Amino acid sequence: MPTYSAMPTHLHPPVVRKASCLRCPALGAMVLAVMLSSFGSSSTAREFRTLNEIHTAALLPDGAATVEHFIPVDQGLVNDAVNQIMQQWSTPQMQAYLSKDFYDASRLEDVLDTVVPRDALVRILTVGGIQTLQQFQERDAATGKAVRVSRVSVTVRTQLEYNDPATGLVTLPGTTEYILKFRELLPGGDG
Repeated sequence: MPTYSAMPTHLHPPVVRKASCLRCPALGAMVLAVMLSSFGSSSTAREFRTLNEIHTAALLPDGAATVEHFIPVDQGLVNDAVNQIMQQWSTPQMQAYLSKDFYDASRLEDVLDTVVPRDALVRILTVGGIQTLQQFQERDAATGKAVRVSRVSVTVRTQLEYNDPATGLVTLPGTTEYILKFRELLPGGDG
């Protein structure tokens, strides 16, 4: 009775042959026909979708004019603003630095009052990544003078420091992005 083996008795390396459309003209013609037919067809799936406008708030306040080129806010001014914010950190005066549109401002104040230790202080390690996000010109409502309004993103590396009675000095580093709004009087901006 013959026996069969799953292993071939003679192992030969596989023969690799390159497919070429030049050797088989019928295959080349079919590939060419498929490619040409795909270029000529138009997709009708787009007819099933309609573009609906998404209503959003205006990006500029009424009466504001866009600027052609952003003028960067002075880095010293940005650093001073960050220093002022950090000096007022964890004090009731910090609320004056928050925008009226700041989400959950009262919750932030509650957390600072209840969770953060009283002797905690924020040390600024680095201020960087200063980038103007939006800039426009408008008239100041109180004075009627022309002002340049700039929304600036700034990345600040800080370290929260406080004394824990059980463990001693605690330092917690962190990185935060702040969006600051600057209002600068334009030269010759008298109304």
